[in-house]
Amino acid sequence: MVNPFEDDDPGPGALEPAANPFRPGMGRIPPDFGGREPALRRAKIIVEQLTAGVAPEFVLYRGVRGVGKTALLAYVRQQAADRGILTVHLEADRDDRSLGVARETLLRDASVLLDGVDAKVARTLTAIQVAGVGVKLRDRGNPAATFESLIADVALLAQRSSRGVLLTVDEVHEAGDLLLKPLLRAAHRAAQEDRPFGLLLSGLPTAAENLFDEGQTYTERLARIDLGLLDRAGTADAVRRPFARVAGAEVDDLVIDALHDASGGYPWFVQLWGEALWDLATDPDHIGLEVARAAGERVHVRVQDFFAARWRRVPTGRAALLVVALAEAGGDAAMADLLDTIEVTHQAASPARRSLLDLGLCWVPQRGRLAFSVPGFGAWILRTRPDR
Repeated sequence: MVNPFEDDDPGPGALEPAANPFRPGMGRIPPDFGGREPALRRAKIIVEQLTAGVAPEFVLYRGVRGVGKTALLAYVRQQAADRGILTVHLEADRDDRSLGVARETLLRDASVLLDGVDAKVARTLTAIQVAGVGVKLRDRGNPAATFESLIADVALLAQRSSRGVLLTVDEVHEAGDLLLKPLLRAAHRAAQEDRPFGLLLSGLPTAAENLFDEGQTYTERLARIDLGLLDRAGTADAVRRPFARVAGAEVDDLVIDALHDASGGYPWFVQLWGEALWDLATDPDHIGLEVARAAGERVHVRVQDFFAARWRRVPTGRAALLVVALAEAGGDAAMADLLDTIEVTHQAASPARRSLLDLGLCWVPQRGRLAFSVPGFGAWILRTRPDR
């Protein structure tokens, strides 16, 4: 066989493999955000307001894992940075009880705003202390208070330096109120003072729900946008537009129908399909049903591996019993019903439930309920019965 590095033949497909625009993988920016236009439109307004030095609204994107929340934040950060906006990214961490990682990341990435700031302004900062050629954080005794003051300082510096700042925070459900309350309080005050400080958050569907229920004033400027599965039009756009833009190829309606039915509109699976269709294309101008059949076989293997990997993360014992019972209940059920099924008390099942949440295998859609964090997992369990 010829060494591929010594062979100019691109391979058996009709399209160049290296040009494949599809990027399946959690958190990776897709070639097209088909079906996410409303979410992108809200983000674009925020970026434009920050560019103009105006205080924007804050947005929380919510949805189960794999619907594109992390990728959306990354894409908006790219767009904002291209327009001269300073971007800072945090990932909420339940183990960061002192908010130390969050504070240090924000201080490090936002310290560029101190360039050219006069001493008088520097003295008005409550959390940031200029020490010679460097900066350090004043500890106010309480982690939340220090973090809140730091946010306020960054917003003030954004205004004084005439440069918008966009802070994105992923997985906000992990840290919960510990992070959200001081963050939103400070951001709300910055908005009242019309400072160019933007905030984009993402998390599971129940993220920040208790803050909205409490009716806190600092949630007034926080808009919730729920990202669900793609409808057929969204799936079609996510697949067709990259093919048309990169290769000038057309994707048949029957292919879109088959792809949408098989993927269920789950964005990560849609990207798997797009990648396979590109690699297996036999006609550089048209993607037909025969290619979809071959792509389906490849995607099936990838999906099986994906679910099998999730199953391997399920702890043995009561956690596995809970997962199987949840699958049999349709993937979203009341804990009381699940406990009746496996004949275990709430107290005895509590550690197993906690482990499933900590591993990201399940989430809590509302108090007293449990659900899988990715669609299709329950159906896979019932179909393959890995517990047996």
